[in-house]
Amino acid sequence: MFIQTVLGSIPPASVEATLIHEHIVFDLTPVRQDTDSRLYDDASLFSELEQLKLNKCNTIVEVSNQGMGRNVHALRRIAAQHQLHIIAATGYYKQEYYPVEVFQWSEEALSNRMIADISEGIEGSGIRAGIIAEIGSSYKQITAHEQKVFCAAARAQVMTGAPLSTHCEIGTMGSEQLRLLLKCGVKPESISFGHQDLNSDVSEQQWLLDSGAYIQFDTIGKCGYRSDEERMNQLITLLELGYENQLMLSCDLTRQSHLLSQGGHGYVHLFQSFIPSLKQRGATDSCIDKMLIHNPRRFLIFKSEPAVL
Repeated sequence: MFIQTVLGSIPPASVEATLIHEHIVFDLTPVRQDTDSRLYDDASLFSELEQLKLNKCNTIVEVSNQGMGRNVHALRRIAAQHQLHIIAATGYYKQEYYPVEVFQWSEEALSNRMIADISEGIEGSGIRAGIIAEIGSSYKQITAHEQKVFCAAARAQVMTGAPLSTHCEIGTMGSEQLRLLLKCGVKPESISFGHQDLNSDVSEQQWLLDSGAYIQFDTIGKCGYRSDEERMNQLITLLELGYENQLMLSCDLTRQSHLLSQGGHGYVHLFQSFIPSLKQRGATDSCIDKMLIHNPRRFLIFKSEPAVL
């Protein structure tokens, strides 16, 4: 059993507190047409990462993929400099951000690209992807092109055993994503559904969890979407219902204005604000360790050796 990082494979026990859904170096400015949606490898990032380490976080799942300004060379450099486990992603985001090949290539070609990123290395770098992510659908719909990407991602998952993490736009379409992935042969324990802290439907979340899949409360601190208090109330409800072994946490920083240096809440918000408040609400250390450490360890394990095409 192993987890694949940008510095090589590691045993699961090496993983401690984990941010399960983040961006460190990425760029969505070509689509968003702003200067805020670009994250750099610079001094402000150095400070943020060192604060994470002080809070005993040693693993970051970096879900930027093709079309999102992914830079695996920077990720490898950052991982070595800060002595962090960083997991890089392969896949495609959602239709608005797709590079041209998604519209031109077949499902098989897209899948083969993902498999090569996992088994050989991303774009000839030798740096292997450790997760298929963030595979996204649009708000309240899965477009035809998005369905093709989901099916390609599913094929890559079955071939490689890699974990697969999704993007549910504003928390929507999780059930539809699950049905599609199951139809394509993916086992639920290999799937984690993103942005479920933006989904107020606890019954739908129970349905996802009862399948054996994971869900992520991963936009913590983004209070323009929903208050952290609302997130916490719903998370506690799920914990009380017995799902502590399938929940994972993160902040999903995507803008310069989210960084501490720019007056934002920063990556460390999860550890310095949300977790202490969760403890005050009665969450035990054991339960928190499951969400931050043990559940990510189990989810990120490759379920089989990657195939080489």
